Amino acid sequence: MGHEGIDGDTFKDMMAGVAATVTVVTAFIDDEPLGMTVSAFTSVSVDPPIVLWCIDKVSESLDAMVAADGFTVNFLDDDSSDVAMTFATKGADKFGTVGWTPPTTDVAGPVLGVAFGTFECATIDRIEMGDHWVIFGRVDAGGRTNTGKSPLLYLDRAFAKVQ
Repeated sequence: MGHEGIDGDTFKDMMAGVAATVTVVTAFIDDEPLGMTVSAFTSVSVDPPIVLWCIDKVSESLDAMVAADGFTVNFLDDDSSDVAMTFATKGADKFGTVGWTPPTTDVAGPVLGVAFGTFECATIDRIEMGDHWVIFGRVDAGGRTNTGKSPLLYLDRAFAKVQ
């Protein structure tokens, strides 16, 4: 009783050894594109199709992303680590250097041209959990657009490729 879990450094070291697919989550806030690199993403349900992603409470985009009615998950290929770094950099001109198109649905975010696939989502729930917010979305459109590409991974605090 009363056990609070392992310490944060031990937890982060273990999670660094778990490969994660690198995505850029985008949204529109007052018709302006917003985006950030995210590795805390996973599927939740097939029927209906639901995904989740997590955003740190200290993120400069926190309020806008939590309030957004929808978002797009852009799956980056293993040649796109530069794009991942751009969208992970505070204050960077994120959409000035990366081509994008509007989503096919009303509430999703920009679709990045470099993505090998996307999920356009309507936000269906938001839960505050620990030092993050968890955002749930119903996938309304998207899929793989380039089956010849492999995903960009994040492993041991660095970008990695599928071997």
